[in-house]
Amino acid sequence: MVKLTSFIWLILLALVSPLAHAISSLNASIDKNPATVNESLVLTVIADDSIDASAFDPSSLNQDFIVGRTSVSSQTSMVNFKTTRMTRWTTVLVPHKPGTYTIPAFTIDGVSSKPIKVEIVAANDSRAKQDNDVFISTKVSDTRVYVQQQFTLTVKLHLAQELKTGTLTEPKMTGAEIKQIGEDSESMEIINGIRYRIIERSYSVKPNTSGEFTLHSPVFSGEIVTGQRRALFSSFDQGKPVRVVGKNISVEVKPKPEEYIGDWLPSEILTIEDEWPDQDTFPLGEPITRKVTVTAAALSEEQLPQINFQVPDGLKIYPDQDQAQTNVQAGLLISQKVQDFAIVPAKPGTYTIPQVQIPWWNTKTNRIEYATLPQRTFTIEGAISAPVSTTVNTDTPTPVIIQKDNTLQWWFLTGWILTALAWLITAMKAKGLSIWPTRSKWLPVTNGGSQPYLKLMAACKANDGHKALAVLPEWAAELYDDRSITAINQVLVAFEDTELERLVTQLQACYFGNESKSWNGSPLLTKIMSLQKNKPTSEPQMQMNP
Repeated sequence: MVKLTSFIWLILLALVSPLAHAISSLNASIDKNPATVNESLVLTVIADDSIDASAFDPSSLNQDFIVGRTSVSSQTSMVNFKTTRMTRWTTVLVPHKPGTYTIPAFTIDGVSSKPIKVEIVAANDSRAKQDNDVFISTKVSDTRVYVQQQFTLTVKLHLAQELKTGTLTEPKMTGAEIKQIGEDSESMEIINGIRYRIIERSYSVKPNTSGEFTLHSPVFSGEIVTGQRRALFSSFDQGKPVRVVGKNISVEVKPKPEEYIGDWLPSEILTIEDEWPDQDTFPLGEPITRKVTVTAAALSEEQLPQINFQVPDGLKIYPDQDQAQTNVQAGLLISQKVQDFAIVPAKPGTYTIPQVQIPWWNTKTNRIEYATLPQRTFTIEGAISAPVSTTVNTDTPTPVIIQKDNTLQWWFLTGWILTALAWLITAMKAKGLSIWPTRSKWLPVTNGGSQPYLKLMAACKANDGHKALAVLPEWAAELYDDRSITAINQVLVAFEDTELERLVTQLQACYFGNESKSWNGSPLLTKIMSLQKNKPTSEPQMQMNP
């Protein structure tokens, strides 16, 4: 029992004592020779002992290679009571250019590996053994552009094996803004008889400085599944580290031409167009919607010009929030901006909205061109109806009375009138009639609770600008007893109230413009209640004649 215990302790001591044996050999190898430019090769360094992971330093390779990540693994085994240890470092290298290079000797704990000579050949060299498992292809929409003219970079990552892990760096170019466009897309393609999974990513590149530049391709680093197993009883597929880079691309950026004046808009094509109703005549008070669209190639949505046009007196314009988007079509960057405008006529007549011209630089013909928004001429029909006054003018010419000093005649006439009036009252009461006219024959009914008024109050309380605009003419028409009031401008003419005009103008701006969600109906509600309370009446003014 004592011997067994001692044996177990000896085994444990051998397993947990990394310093029990010193390193005696250090071997370095690569997985291919010759290797191809921009394709990865794997450097493996093995020490025959348990060594700290930081003992290996590949920084001496940075001058001739792109040095990827280094993975470290350790293994301890015992055969016939003999313990062996091993530490393995695996580093991915990507050569910059063709030539013959030397991977120097590495030294760990006084033991050195042998240097390795490796030949790097171009991709089109007959000696090149292409790594068909993973590669990157790059393509640009143009290699000769103007400053601030955007072009697209399309990057495709080709995978013939299953991907375990991986990252793709961003492309780089001095003096340029680079942004990814949209999301990655995936497809399948057969190339030279090999089926590839292709991950495609698009970038917009906006150079801000003229000159000659190099657009550096993204670099992919990761692991792919090789299908090999680490051991007989292992259920895990072995991962192969890979690191690949696409071709770098030379780009010429030309400066802005001296003869160009105005906002710089370099593009292959730039258009501005509108959608207009299929009619030339419109009723007074109803808004006209004009949809304007600006489309450009090689410009971002932020570079698209602002849409502005002037309208003559008698029209008010309320722009809606513009909608912009950018995408790639056939490898070309296309941006578009769409904006609606509500044009509200305030009075009848014939109007002309002048054309708008936007200068831009045609990068294909190298000259100034103009995008034109067409002129629009139309007619507004309808009369501005002022309210008809319902006040009865009972003014009558003052009669000329010849005064006579005849007191007896005056008293006789007065007595006769009173007698006749008493007889008339008695007769009408006998028939169940009233001598006094009903109130409705003298005054209009007080519509404090009329349907239009109540609907208008409800719309204002609910901050419903659309409904308030619709009910305003109906309310004014009932208030003035004038059914010809059917439009907003007629309401304003009827009241001739500066505050009401201001509030209604704000309401129209909110409804047709950018503030459709922020209208507060309280101020208009207060004004409507005041006007309803002090409304005009049709009660005759009883005048006393002298």
